[in-house]
Amino acid sequence: MADHTHTSGALGRTVTTSGGEAREFADALMAFLATARRTRGRLQPLFDDITVPQLVLLDAIEECGRDGVGAVAQLTGLTQPTVTRSAGALIRDGLVRHGDNGGDGRRHALELTERGTELLAAKRDVVAGHLAGAWDDLSPAERALVVPLLRHLSDLVERLF
Repeated sequence: MADHTHTSGALGRTVTTSGGEAREFADALMAFLATARRTRGRLQPLFDDITVPQLVLLDAIEECGRDGVGAVAQLTGLTQPTVTRSAGALIRDGLVRHGDNGGDGRRHALELTERGTELLAAKRDVVAGHLAGAWDDLSPAERALVVPLLRHLSDLVERLF
């Protein structure tokens, strides 16, 4: 396989990767993404009062709901009608409310209620507790690398796909 040269990183250094290394990276990344997709549903037994898709939506609303339903749809990869319908259920349940749209009648801002904020924080704690075993299995050297590396890979995947 041919070598691949590209500019990478904050320092803009040039990196050359052999075709085999690039292929191995691609295979490993695709396997990781597939595993993440399959295991997301396995979190559901941790929650008896909300679904994982609802938590994903709450998280997105917290992050960009003030920018409107379209921004939430883009962040989650859902359609605007799906976000609108799902947000309606969260509004009905007292977890989300319509936010200030800044006078723009076309944009439908969303924001978490106090109850929604508390529920999201509690569920994040449940997930963190569930994942603590994986953290405990990491060596100190792996712990120093894993969070920045995962965040970097998340940004990379976001740009690629």
